[in-house]
Amino acid sequence: MKLNVAQIQGLVANSYNVTIPSNTVLDFREGSHISHPATATSHLLLPYGTTAEWQQKSDTHSIVDYQLFYDTTLNEPRIYNDGAFGSSIGTGGNIAQVGTQENPAMNGQEILAAGLGSGLYWIQPENQSTAYEMYVDNTRNGGGWILCATVRTSTCQDHMTTGSVRISGTTGPRTSDTSTTKMSDGWIITLVNSSAYTGSTRYWLEATGFNKNMFVDSRATINLLNSASENNPRTRVSTSYEGSFSDRSPNTGTRGFGDHHTSSGTYFAWGRHPESGNNCGFREDSLGASNGYLWVK
Repeated sequence: MKLNVAQIQGLVANSYNVTIPSNTVLDFREGSHISHPATATSHLLLPYGTTAEWQQKSDTHSIVDYQLFYDTTLNEPRIYNDGAFGSSIGTGGNIAQVGTQENPAMNGQEILAAGLGSGLYWIQPENQSTAYEMYVDNTRNGGGWILCATVRTSTCQDHMTTGSVRISGTTGPRTSDTSTTKMSDGWIITLVNSSAYTGSTRYWLEATGFNKNMFVDSRATINLLNSASENNPRTRVSTSYEGSFSDRSPNTGTRGFGDHHTSSGTYFAWGRHPESGNNCGFREDSLGASNGYLWVK
C-alpha cells in the first residue's frame, strides 16, 4: 500500500513538504528504500554541518555505520564507518578510508577529522598529480600536522633550499631520517592552499637539540632559502600554538623563518647566513645548531 504525501493528515493541499522534528529516526526496514522516479530532476538533501559540529555529534550521540552527511568545512560528503568518518566510496561500494593510496587526503585536517591517530598517510594536495606517504601528527598542538622537513646538522645547510631534499619516490620525510629530508617549497605551498586550517600558527618548527618550539604566523609565505625579512609574517613568531606573537625583525642573515640573533635564545631560525657554508641545522647565535622538524597544517 502507498500513502500519497498529500494524504498525510495536516498537510496543506498542494504542499508536499514533510518536516521531520529534531532527534527523530526514520526507520527503513529490510528491503525498504527511498525512490526517486524522476531521476533527471529529483534530489536528496544531505544533512550538513562543519567538521567540528559533526565531531561533537559523534562524541555525544550514537552514530551508526554508513551515515552520510556533507561537511561544510572540507566541502565534501563524508560517510561514517567503523568508528570514523571517511571521505568517499571506494570500488565495489566499500568505504575507502581517507589517507590511503586509493583515497589520499588533501591535508592533515582530513586525517584529523576522520578520527585517525598519528601515523603515515597518503597526502595529495589540490592540483598535485602525485600522492606522497607523509607522517601526520594528530596528537600534539591540535593535530593535523604534516611533517614537511626533517633537519639534521650532520648534513649541515641542505635544508636551506627551495627544492626537495632526498625525497625518494613517493616517500615523504620521516622523524627517523638521519640526513636532512625536505619537501619542495612548491609542494608545501600547495598543501597550505589546500588546507582547511584557519588558525593563526600553521607552521611549527620543533628544535629537538634546543628543546624549543617556535610557531610562525599563518600569513607567512614559503621561501626556505631567502631572507625571512623579505616577508614580515615569517619573522612573527610565538613559543606556543596559537599564542601571542613577537615581531622579531631580524637582519637579512635569518633564512626561511624566525630570528637567529635578537632574542637571547627564546626564538631561533630555520637557517642562518648560508654564505658562510658552516651554519648547520636550525640556528640561534647563543644556542648554536639543532636538529629538528618543520610541521605544516
